[in-house]
Amino acid sequence: MKPFTWDMHVAAPRRPGSDLYAALAEYRDAGISMVTVNVSDAGYTLEQAMRTISSFRAQIAAKPEAFLFVQEPGDFEHVQSDARMGICFDVEGALLLGEQVDAVRLLYDLGVRWMAMAYNRTNAFGAGCHETIDEGLTPLGRALVKTMDEIGMIKCCSHTGYRTARDVFEMSTRPCIFSHSNPRALADHSRNVPDELMKALAQTGGVMGINAVNLFLGATRPTADDVFRHVDYAVNLIGAEHVGLGLDHCVETAHDLAEYISDKAFWPSGNGYDDAASIVILGPEIFAPLSDRMRAAGYPEESIRGVLGENFRRVAREVWKPSLLSSRA
Repeated sequence: MKPFTWDMHVAAPRRPGSDLYAALAEYRDAGISMVTVNVSDAGYTLEQAMRTISSFRAQIAAKPEAFLFVQEPGDFEHVQSDARMGICFDVEGALLLGEQVDAVRLLYDLGVRWMAMAYNRTNAFGAGCHETIDEGLTPLGRALVKTMDEIGMIKCCSHTGYRTARDVFEMSTRPCIFSHSNPRALADHSRNVPDELMKALAQTGGVMGINAVNLFLGATRPTADDVFRHVDYAVNLIGAEHVGLGLDHCVETAHDLAEYISDKAFWPSGNGYDDAASIVILGPEIFAPLSDRMRAAGYPEESIRGVLGENFRRVAREVWKPSLLSSRA
């Protein structure tokens, strides 16, 4: 049986009429077992997220031979045995909740399996990574963490301020993740994560997903070697069982990406976001060469399988709970 592989964060087009099957073609061609597709970030409203979820769920249901909507740990076995690609959803930043903590229950029931606490900027729950002041989790943020633990939604701290992330890890009763973040020791960018936070994440039993964005890899024209460098650093710091992949691959055109990051409220100048044409993000084609590099470096097969997807699958098994709408898409 082929290794279970999981890209924890994929940005598919959310425009009305976008074809999810076509957007994920390169993932199918690469034989990736599972993807987590983004349905909301930045200034997206709850209504916009509902429209995206509705569209994506309908498209998944229309392709039962290709896709499996994964909502519970037991679904993972069907992904591998049926050779279908598993899909679940993520939300980057709790801004869309407004100040309504219990709205996260609806998102979970609709297939959102992780949510980031903030997206670059401060919201009612905590601070983003591009804020100069981070006072940590607010009372609403603490209530949100507690609710997410209760319902089984994984808490992500990518894009989140450092103190806020530390608060999340300290009060969590379940493993947490950085779904798509890299070590700041290798690339000094505020979207990346310092060693002490990487260690704090590992103490929750969680996993850090390394992304493939040139800005956060510290490489103008990134390759699988650059991704391996960040994977290897994380493995040596926190252990192979706490490292995975969240490529942050954008299945969009250069024009789409430029329009997407044009809002300086979320993508402030001075962080490499001003020239969209210079942003390079590797895709699922790196899974195979990355495996080769880990193998050449002497990684045990168990560790390689863990990084490729098994570590995130363990976290999902430990955190996810049955939802009210657990029937197929």
